[in-house]
Amino acid sequence: MNGQPRRIVGRIRERYRRVHELFAQGCSLRGISRDLDLDYYAVRRYAHTADGDELLVKVTQRRTLLDDYKPYLYERFAQDCRNPSPLFREIRDQGFRGDRTVFNRYIHLLKQGIETAPPPPALPKPRRALRWVMTHPERLRPHEILGLKAVRAACRELDSVVEHVRAFAVIMHEHRGHDLLEWVEQVHNSDLPSLQQFPRGLLHDQDAVIAALTSTWSSGQVEGQVEGQVTRVKLIKRAGYGTAKLDLLRTRILLRT
Repeated sequence: MNGQPRRIVGRIRERYRRVHELFAQGCSLRGISRDLDLDYYAVRRYAHTADGDELLVKVTQRRTLLDDYKPYLYERFAQDCRNPSPLFREIRDQGFRGDRTVFNRYIHLLKQGIETAPPPPALPKPRRALRWVMTHPERLRPHEILGLKAVRAACRELDSVVEHVRAFAVIMHEHRGHDLLEWVEQVHNSDLPSLQQFPRGLLHDQDAVIAALTSTWSSGQVEGQVEGQVTRVKLIKRAGYGTAKLDLLRTRILLRT
């Protein structure tokens, strides 16, 4: 850990030393727990850990909200931009939502020359990467754009998947159903077996899918769309229950009255 050791580190080391001293003297774990006023399970963890540094891993290597922005801050600091205020505004614009205290602590370490260049950010978890892929590019935040760019650079297959997913999104949102078969052929010609199952399923009901991707009708609950129409039909049907036959119901639905 960089900088001065935190008090919690010294406290953990002292507890580890005391637990092992008493344990070596033959004291029971419950007795140590009572004498040191510590939780029994914490005492057991201390006693069964061979190296005290193992207990410090979660403390000294705990991730913070600033970790994803440290490479950028280090690079900007190396460019002789050492004024904290503009640096903090820059990472705020990139999506940082952490506390100013964490930021100031890191800048202080940089100024002292204690902090070394951070390792490149770790690849995101699959669920986060999936969200980046499925989000419209214009709605991604700056740090998400950089994260997706890094993921795509690290995996050629995933880069190809992103292209196909975005192409299908364009077909869906712009009602370009006539481009579907071309998109299906492109996916079939790609070396992506896990993605090829989806277009095969679309071809089972090709005409309906193309019609759905071409028509402006939707299943959303908006006036004039499918769900709204179903609700309207049910209302008309119930209003005429017991008094109207099918021909009158059909006429009222078609006349929208």
